[in-house]
Amino acid sequence: MAPTEEYLSGKVKKWSLPRLSPGREADGVPLKRLVLAQGELAQVYDAEDGIRYIACIELVPGGVRGNHLHRYKSEWIYVLSGSTDLLVKDPDAAQVETLRLARGDLAFIATGVAHALRVTGVGEAIEFSPAKFDPADVYRHPVA
Repeated sequence: MAPTEEYLSGKVKKWSLPRLSPGREADGVPLKRLVLAQGELAQVYDAEDGIRYIACIELVPGGVRGNHLHRYKSEWIYVLSGSTDLLVKDPDAAQVETLRLARGDLAFIATGVAHALRVTGVGEAIEFSPAKFDPADVYRHPVA
């Protein structure tokens, strides 16, 4: 499934996952939101690489999370509810790009990309990565 938007020469990608009813072309679409009678099921990751890190993020308006980069850990962020701006920056450039993320949006952040979440609406998100979290791999880099 192709990303909805790409930033920083493809180092950051965003998908707005489609909301599908069961049987409505759900097969063959690996990342999607299935609208079921018992509630929505979001399929946010389907790959050969395993996930070694998962974190739940509380989104509190006015707050900023991040302002750092990782040299070894790439990250995925999926917004369960609420909204946030994901600010991303190539450390060797001055320009900051902003992605608006809302419920059902998935973003990928490659290694070496400075990033921060500037929360705009109360909610929750999940952050996950194929790499384990290592506090020595957090390098301060103000973006927001």
